[in-house]
Amino acid sequence: MSANKKYILLVDDEERLLNSMAQRISLLGFEAIKASSGIKALDIAKKTRIDLAIVDLKMPDMDGLVTITKLKEIAPDLRTVLLTGYGSEKTKQATEALGAMYFEKDAMAGLWDVIKTAGSDGNVFVINPPSSGVSVARDRHDLADEDTGLPRIIGESPGMQRLRKNVHRFSALDCPVIINGETGTGKELAARTIHWLGHRKNQRFLAFDCGCFSRDFCFTELVASVTPQPEQYTKNKLIFSGTILLDHMENMPLATQQNMLQILDHKTADMDVRFIVSTQKDLETKVTQGSFSRELYQRIGAIELEMPALRDRTEDIPMLCRYFLDQFNRAFQKQITTISDDVYAIFEAYTFPGNIRELRHIIESAVILSDRDVLGPQHLPRRLKQMAEKQPVRNQISTGHVGTDKSFLTLHELEQNHILTALEVTQNNKTKAAEILGISRAALWRKLRIISQKKSNG
Repeated sequence: MSANKKYILLVDDEERLLNSMAQRISLLGFEAIKASSGIKALDIAKKTRIDLAIVDLKMPDMDGLVTITKLKEIAPDLRTVLLTGYGSEKTKQATEALGAMYFEKDAMAGLWDVIKTAGSDGNVFVINPPSSGVSVARDRHDLADEDTGLPRIIGESPGMQRLRKNVHRFSALDCPVIINGETGTGKELAARTIHWLGHRKNQRFLAFDCGCFSRDFCFTELVASVTPQPEQYTKNKLIFSGTILLDHMENMPLATQQNMLQILDHKTADMDVRFIVSTQKDLETKVTQGSFSRELYQRIGAIELEMPALRDRTEDIPMLCRYFLDQFNRAFQKQITTISDDVYAIFEAYTFPGNIRELRHIIESAVILSDRDVLGPQHLPRRLKQMAEKQPVRNQISTGHVGTDKSFLTLHELEQNHILTALEVTQNNKTKAAEILGISRAALWRKLRIISQKKSNG
C-alpha cells in the first residue's frame, strides 16, 4: 500500500450502495476498500491500515455499532462513521458515545464534506459536524436562500405552487404544523424550510422519529436529548430555543402520546420551541379508529400542510431530473447533458412509490453507470428497463391492434416488481415497504418467500 494514499473502509451489505460510495470515494482521491459484513471488515482491519471506516447500522451478522466497537479494539485511533437509513436519537447518542460520527443516508452531503476535509499535512481527517446534526450541500444553483443551505422546493405544478405559498405563510406563525405526505415526498425539507423562514432560524432544528420513542418516554428524556450541555438546565427549567420535528407521528405509542401532552404543557419562557409534526397516515382517521389521542390531535392539528405525491405532479419530473442531473454531474465529475425522451416517457408511466427520493436514487445510479453524454433507458434500474421493453405492447393496446405477442408481464411479475421497488426505495426496510404497499409486515414476508421460491425453481 502507498504510504501517502488514504484508505477508507466501506462496510455495508447492500452491494449497490457499496459500489456507489466506492466510486465516489475514488473520485475524491481516496482508496476505497469494500466489506459486505462486519466480520469481513474486522478481517480487513487486522491486515490493513485504515484511515477511516464508514459502517452501515443494519447488517445481518453484526450491526454497525458492534462493528465499530470491535474495529476500535483493533485500531483505537481509527476514525469511524455510522451510516443509517433508520435514524433515531438513541442510535445517534450511542454512536457519539463510541467517539464515532453519525449520518443518515437521506442526508449524506455532510459526509462527503467530512471525507474531503483533511489536515494541511494530509494525515488527519477533520470531523466537525454542524450543531443541527445535518449538513446539506450548498451549491449556487440550488439554494432557496443563501443563508439556509437548503435545497429548493422544486416544482411549478399547481400543487407545488400552493405548497410553497403555504410554507411561507406558516413560517410566520408560531403554532404547530402537521405535514402530511407519502414517504420520499420531502416532508423534512418542508419542515426545515419553515424553520429557516421563521424567527428561530438561528436556533437549533431537531428531528425525532416517533416510532423510536420508548413506551415510558417522558419529558426529561426529551430535555436530555435536545440540550447540548447538561449544565444548561436544572430539574425544573430548560434553556432551549428552536424547532422540533416529530417525524412519523402515526407511530407514536398511545402511552407516549399522553406524555407528549405533558411536554406541550411544559412550554414556558425557558423553552422557546415550535413543534412540527410529519406523518404518512391521516391522523384524523387514526383518532376515529381509537389509535391516536383526540386531545393530542386537537392540540397539534390546527394547521396542516399536504405534500403532493410525485405521480400527481408528473409535469415537475423534467425539472427535478435536471436538478438531480446537475447535482450528480458535479458530485461524480461527469458531463452528461441530456436525458433521452424515452426515459421521460418511462418516468411519466411509472408510479414512483418512493416519490422524489426514489427519482433521486434513479438519477444518481444512472449518472454513475453512464459513460456517454446522454442518459438512456439502458442506464435505468431493471424494473424500469422492463417497462421500456413492454412499450410496444402498450402502443398496440392504445391503438387497439394487439396481436399474439406474449410480452405482457404476468400479474405475479407486476406484483413482484412493485414489491422489489418498494424495498429498494426504503433501502430494504421491510416495515416501511409494507406501509408503502398497504400490507402487513407478515404479508410482505410471505410474498417475499414466494418470490424467493419461484426464483429457486427457475
